[in-house]
Amino acid sequence: MKNRMFICFISLVGLMLGAQSAQAASGAVREMAGIMAHLEHYPSDAEKTKLKSIVENKGSTGQERILAGAILNLKHKAAAEDKDKLIKVKDDAAAPAEVRELAGIILNLSHMPSAADKGKLEQMMK
Repeated sequence: MKNRMFICFISLVGLMLGAQSAQAASGAVREMAGIMAHLEHYPSDAEKTKLKSIVENKGSTGQERILAGAILNLKHKAAAEDKDKLIKVKDDAAAPAEVRELAGIILNLSHMPSAADKGKLEQMMK
């Protein structure tokens, strides 16, 4: 009985820690989704400042840094040097779903997100 309670307790602690890290990661994703939802051809200077802070933040994941860097480099579409990195993020089954989705949206960008992609971005911003 004591072993079961201990295992339940450890499982609960693990779930709580996992939820906290998911929340921390989603802050950067929400910020990038907001930038992408209103994007017209490339990010504004104010948006570039926010993206640079995500890239430089040691709390950002490597994948978040790749996404922020790719959005920084946007000029109507994803830069050639970012495409391979974005494909790796998009295809990484271990990455959070929103991160994979955002990578796909950046890859598909043509001047601005499609209506369908804007709907996905709106969901990420919640």
